[in-house]
This record gives sequence, structure tokens and C-alpha cells, in this order.
Amino acid sequence: MTQQQDLSSKDAEKRLSTLRHDLRNDLATALLAADLLAGNADETVRRHALSIVAALERATEHLKRSKKTA
Repeated sequence: MTQQQDLSSKDAEKRLSTLRHDLRNDLATALLAADLLAGNADETVRRHALSIVAALERATEHLKRSKKTA
């Protein structure tokens, strides 16, 4: 690997790390809102909120796994 390729690879890794960090922050905000909705008195709202929570948790796990394989 040349020095230029090494620098490009490090830059790509840093950008990917920043993207993962930003996505985790956005997912955490959405998860907090969905958790609040899960406590709603309306059963339909609660059911949909729990679906959203599950999807956000899966997305967070995907990010965690992608970090381990990178």
C-alpha cells in the first residue's frame, strides 16, 4: 500500500467513524421520543411506538456490528 492509499484509507475510516457516531446520536434521539410515545394511553399509539422502538434498536445493533467488522 502506498502512502497516498494509506492516507485515503485513514480518511475513509475517520469519515465512517464520524458517520456512525452521528447516526447513533440521531437514533438515540428518535428512540427517546418513541419510548415516550410507548407510554401513551392510546393502545394504537403504544403499539406503533413499540414497533418504532424495535426498529431503532435493530438499527443501533447494525451500527455496533458494523464497527466490529470495520
